Amino acid sequence: MLTSDDDVLQAVRRRHELRVLDALAIHGTRTRRQLETDTNLSRTTLSAIVGALRQNGVLAEHDQLIHAPGRSGRPTKVLSLNPKTCAAVGIELGRRRISITVTGFDGSRVTHESAQIPGTLALQEKVQHAATMLRELISSGAITAETVIGIGVGIASRHANPHSLSDGVQQQSDPEGASLQPLRDELAVPLLWDNNIRLAAMSYVKSNDNLLYAALSAGVSCAVVSNGRLLRGANGSAGELGHMSVDFAGPVCWCGRRGCLESYINESNVLLESARRGQTFDSIAAMAKAAAEGNSIARSVVDWAAELLARAISGACVLLDPSRVVIAGELSQFGEQLLVPIRNALAEQSLDIGPRSTDISTAVFAVAAGSDGAAQMVLKHWATSNQS
Repeated sequence: MLTSDDDVLQAVRRRHELRVLDALAIHGTRTRRQLETDTNLSRTTLSAIVGALRQNGVLAEHDQLIHAPGRSGRPTKVLSLNPKTCAAVGIELGRRRISITVTGFDGSRVTHESAQIPGTLALQEKVQHAATMLRELISSGAITAETVIGIGVGIASRHANPHSLSDGVQQQSDPEGASLQPLRDELAVPLLWDNNIRLAAMSYVKSNDNLLYAALSAGVSCAVVSNGRLLRGANGSAGELGHMSVDFAGPVCWCGRRGCLESYINESNVLLESARRGQTFDSIAAMAKAAAEGNSIARSVVDWAAELLARAISGACVLLDPSRVVIAGELSQFGEQLLVPIRNALAEQSLDIGPRSTDISTAVFAVAAGSDGAAQMVLKHWATSNQS
């Protein structure tokens, strides 16, 4: 039976392991002497930590040998991380789905698990559900808890305080209406959380990318990426494309403004607009199929939604000048018909400030996009935040 002293010793050992993993992730390869300097651990402690990590397959000691300039004699071997070892856990607490992705140190996916949930489930219930899924993945061996260096959590309809973005000396502040402690209890590692659409966007980001990512589903969510980094704003609410007005005389939105994009082209209202015009569809997928087959009412509704979307996207592009715009979510199933008005609106703008090229595309729906992006964000944040 573990005593409180045992718990303390385990926590200390875990912190030591994370310091070794941090150093190797930042530098790539290190000698044991370099790791002593990086981690401030004694030779004896470091030897025990390295030995255990090697035995678990986390570290490899390379045949590659290095010599210091002008040095002769016996060369020194170097240690590195096994890129395929479980490194980061990404979790999406979506409106109707919980998704968990585990990636290796090289960013490749190691495993993925998802579960459908009722749309009425409260956030704290989603957290508990995700904690149970984590526990099962750990028990089955799909997650090696000893090698995980962080958890990323994407949460629908929640935005993190930009001044509290990950567990450090203090824990990141929890989202309104829930505690993330059940997830921390399953994996004793730093945790980072933010809006799920923002983190989903990270799964599409290329190096130094400038991306405007819009997800059109139950609402309109958006992420802005500048030079490969998420733009959050002073209060954490940057990128609220859904609350740009596309009709100043339009209906009052729940946010208090009139004619917000989200009031018009949310999933339910698009289906309702089609019914108003005389054609009922059970889903956006059915409407998209009908539009592709030439159904006049379906095509007219898509044109209506596309024109409204173009007003918002073209305005955002003037402000942000992204190199790419990616449309995701259920309404992305409308495909090219949804994109043409956006391209036309951008082509009509002549700002006379030099050449400009913006790629406009849709994203193929991926169940794991949110959790993939959350895991990628962990790796990126963890590497950059530990370089000081």
